[in-house]
Amino acid sequence: MKILRFFSLGVFTALFLITGGALLLPSTYHVNQKIIIKSKADKIFPEINNLRNWDKWAFMTDNDVQRLSPTFTGPDEGVGATHSWLNYSGSKADLRILASEPFDKVVLQMTTNDGAFTSDIAFDIQSNQNGCVVTWQEKGDFGYQLAARVIAFMSDYETKIGAQYQLALEQLKFTVENGETIE
Repeated sequence: MKILRFFSLGVFTALFLITGGALLLPSTYHVNQKIIIKSKADKIFPEINNLRNWDKWAFMTDNDVQRLSPTFTGPDEGVGATHSWLNYSGSKADLRILASEPFDKVVLQMTTNDGAFTSDIAFDIQSNQNGCVVTWQEKGDFGYQLAARVIAFMSDYETKIGAQYQLALEQLKFTVENGETIE
C-alpha cells in the first residue's frame, strides 16, 4: 500500500511540474519576415489581396500540410474574401481578408483546428528607391492550450513558420518580378 501511495504521489508531482512548466512557456507568438521586391506596389498588391493568387507563391512551400478541398467564398479580392481548406487530419482552416488598403496593406485572420486557434496576419507594402519592402507578420496566442504551447516550444514554431514565410516571400518576389512561378 505504501508503494502505491508513493507511486501516486510521484505521478501527481510529475504532472504538477509538467503542467506548471507548460504554463511558464509563452502563449503568444510573433513571426515577422521582410523582402525587397523590385517592382511597384500596384504589381505586388493584387498578388496578396486576391487569395486565389496565393497558390502561385504562398502555398507552394507548404509541403507538410496539404490543402484538401480548397474553397473560395466571398468576393474575389479584398475585404470578405475567404479561402477555406481541410488538412489530412480533417481539421478545417479559414483565411479571411479583414481589411484592404490598396497598394499599402492587407490584414487577414486565419483560424485553424476548427476555430481553436486564431492568428492575425498583416502584409505591409512600403515603396522605396529599390522597389517595395513587403513585410509579412503573424501574431497569435495559444491561450491555455498547454499541449499547443509545449509543441510550439519543442518544434521552434516561430523559426519554422518564419522560414516558410521567407520562402513564400521569395516566391512572391520571383512571381512579381518575372511574371511566373518557380517550378
